[in-house]
Amino acid sequence: MVKRILVTCAATTALALLLTMVLCALGNAMAPKWQVEPFTDHITPTTASTAIQAVNPTTGAVLKTPQEGAYRTKETHITVALDGDKTVNAIVREPLDAPADRPACLFLHGSGTGKSSEAFGDVANAMASAGITTLVPDKRLDNYTMLHRDYVSSARDYAKSLEILRNWPGVSKSETGIYAESEGTWIATVLTQQHPDLAFAILTSPPVVSGRQQMTLAATNYLTAAGAPNAVKQLIPRITSLGTQRMGLAYADFDAAKYRTSLTMPLLINYGVKDTAMPVEQGARLLTKAANQAGNTNVTLRYYDANHQLRTGSNQTVPGLPLEPHYTHDLEDWINAVASGTGADDWATPMVAGAQPDQTVTAPLQTPPALVKSMGVIIGAIAVCLLCALLAMCGAPILLIAGWVRERRASRRISRDSASVDSTISNVSPSLSAQPNVAHPIGITDHRFPTSMRTALIINTLLAVGTTGVFLAYLVTVIIDAISLTDNSAVLAKNWHVIVTLTWLSLVAFAWLLAEIIVDMCRRHAENRAIADMNTTANTKTHMKNGHDATTGIRCESKENGKACIGSGHVIVATCVVVSAALSLTLLAFWGLFC
Repeated sequence: MVKRILVTCAATTALALLLTMVLCALGNAMAPKWQVEPFTDHITPTTASTAIQAVNPTTGAVLKTPQEGAYRTKETHITVALDGDKTVNAIVREPLDAPADRPACLFLHGSGTGKSSEAFGDVANAMASAGITTLVPDKRLDNYTMLHRDYVSSARDYAKSLEILRNWPGVSKSETGIYAESEGTWIATVLTQQHPDLAFAILTSPPVVSGRQQMTLAATNYLTAAGAPNAVKQLIPRITSLGTQRMGLAYADFDAAKYRTSLTMPLLINYGVKDTAMPVEQGARLLTKAANQAGNTNVTLRYYDANHQLRTGSNQTVPGLPLEPHYTHDLEDWINAVASGTGADDWATPMVAGAQPDQTVTAPLQTPPALVKSMGVIIGAIAVCLLCALLAMCGAPILLIAGWVRERRASRRISRDSASVDSTISNVSPSLSAQPNVAHPIGITDHRFPTSMRTALIINTLLAVGTTGVFLAYLVTVIIDAISLTDNSAVLAKNWHVIVTLTWLSLVAFAWLLAEIIVDMCRRHAENRAIADMNTTANTKTHMKNGHDATTGIRCESKENGKACIGSGHVIVATCVVVSAALSLTLLAFWGLFC
């Protein structure tokens, strides 16, 4: 027993070291070769004032444009026919008694809005009061889900509303443009390519880069705000590099760069400096560069002391917050100036102005995966890990019951066989029954796991499920804290240490299990050889004494000859545990916990 324990401990130590090296190498192979880098190409606004004014090129004086509140407004609810026999509701807001041939603006929704009656009401009405006709359609939702979004198709839908707005009474077709927020700015760039004759484009809080690249930046900033350990923030590239196409999330790789080249019309870019989800400086530089390369230098950039929706009172996007007080005035002044023909050289105010932005990290423009290329592989591995553990837990009590039944049957069989052999020996040769060394049947097959292996199997099953479950729960907690911008650094750091501890316990436990399996296989092999030698010797002696084997002292039949073997049910349960534990460790290696 002592020798077996020492051998098992030595094997466990060796296997633990080997597993550490293998899992560390595997973790490195599964890690992408890029990281989130700091952002250094900062923008310095010329002035803190966001006011927008143009110069009348004829007189040289400041251009006078209608101000907010100059007109009473009127709302008209309409229906817009879309492709596929679909319709959406829309609201047109227009100034009363305003001059004809006035500018107009179509609104494009971001990801958080959908109904025209609930979105853009304050902005659209403010514009209308400054002489600008606005149209806010409902977002088409029958082809817009969490798993599927087609921005090109959405642009075609918005084009239907654009056509209605251009033909609305009092509107100048040549002075009609678009206003888009957040996700809607991707659609806006598609629309500018489809309709390059748009009079202007306003992009507020644009992600600019693809969804995958933008989420890398946003997740890093969110985790930083939540106080997540650096080891957790380093997981972001491992997640955002994974392909999502097979899950239906192809829109995460929308080719934003392709459509940035179509920004040939006057362009207004707006960001809130408290918006940590968007590349507020990097995005502005990319848009300005794309517009300039397309021959457009009429690009105005404004930064506001506001959140993602250009609202104040909270850094988070929550309902009921007021707009930044200067925002709508600046929008109206810019649109009216552009409609009056203001060019790049006709602005009285700086092209770049407002609060000082401070983008801390760069949205990566390339996110190539490493060894693991699909999110589906990780999800599948988690599912198989938990399923195998479940099968093992369900199989264990079945094996216990089956073992108890088998032992009862074996005991009765041995009693019958012993009585039968003793009777036969007495009848054939009464003198044999008195011999103390006569052989009797060996009829018990050792189907059970040794106690130490049984313990190792139980511990590995619990650790596989527990460590995987705890890690997933930790990720959920981090995500919740990040989204709510809750600084929970102390708790997150403490819980991360728990995960690290569970990780190394899982590795040692798996090494122990493998050592138990190897040692037990060697033991059973040695026992089977010994039994085979005993059977050979006994049969030889019986032939020498009796000349036949009718009264053989030892039977050696398959699975009933006393061989040291494991039943098929035990093999299945053990295999499930090994697969579950191995997958759990592989997943932990993917998350970078071994190096």
